[in-house]
Amino acid sequence: MHDFESNTPQPSQMRSILIGLSSYVFWGIMPLFWKLLDHVSPMEILAHRLLWSAVFLAAICLFVRRKVFLALFHNRRAVLILLGAGLLATLNWGLFIYAVTSGHVLQSSMGYYINPLVSIVLGLLVFKEKLSLAQKIALILATMGVLFFTFDYGSFPWLSLTLAVSFALYGVLKKTGRYPALPALAVETALVAPLAIAYIVVAFFLPEHAFLSLGTNGVLSLDALTTSLLLVCGGILTFTPLLLFSEAVNHIPLSWMGFMQYIAPTLSFLLGVLVFGEEFTHAHAVCFSLIWLGLLLIVSESIVKQRRASRSAPC
Repeated sequence: MHDFESNTPQPSQMRSILIGLSSYVFWGIMPLFWKLLDHVSPMEILAHRLLWSAVFLAAICLFVRRKVFLALFHNRRAVLILLGAGLLATLNWGLFIYAVTSGHVLQSSMGYYINPLVSIVLGLLVFKEKLSLAQKIALILATMGVLFFTFDYGSFPWLSLTLAVSFALYGVLKKTGRYPALPALAVETALVAPLAIAYIVVAFFLPEHAFLSLGTNGVLSLDALTTSLLLVCGGILTFTPLLLFSEAVNHIPLSWMGFMQYIAPTLSFLLGVLVFGEEFTHAHAVCFSLIWLGLLLIVSESIVKQRRASRSAPC
């Protein structure tokens, strides 16, 4: 057994709220960064995102959580759970990068709006949680929205649903394991890093690779150097909001974090329409409206329950 509790002073609640808000704002504006790499293949971006995340996280853990980090590698159950989590995160990251660099930011936004509803279904199936009336109505509305989008737009939103399902399954594995956030994140990225390294090595010998790509004169150009640095920075930008989230969720109610989670897809939605100029069709409007209505019901129900609980609590 290992002691995972920190002896450091607990941060103030307001500071934790600001940290939580910053994590979701970070995620919401992330498409602006990935757009800088839209000339690089999504697979190469993903490989470097995995590799440099693993490198930086392992380095941090070896300094601050060394014992827990190494102990997780010697726990077979932890390795299996975190390997599964790492593969799901890889799938989710890859699809998100593809969505942003190929002009489908709206679909990625829709996916992260649907994600909480998928999590509700998985909570019912895996953890035997019960659905409230508001949750049942929200699921029906979301299903109606996806079906309307499919038939009216003429295309099934597979990207949105795969993003939603993969991240929800990731959450199920993390909830099942309940391992400390930083070491667990470091281990799961380290376990999938060999796949990234293999791809980078193979891609390095292909003419279209972007990382440290030499020009016809055999010299590394300024553009190639900038691209290479951006690929490395992608690793840092990947784990930064995850660490902010992990810090905040340990000190404020999970329900508060649940309200905050809609900040990220809302910012991505606004970027897709206002900044990247993606087409917002009638089908998008109906689908998003039904999903938003369902989420509004869930949030309203949570607020009412919280107020009732606070009133009934002993003074």
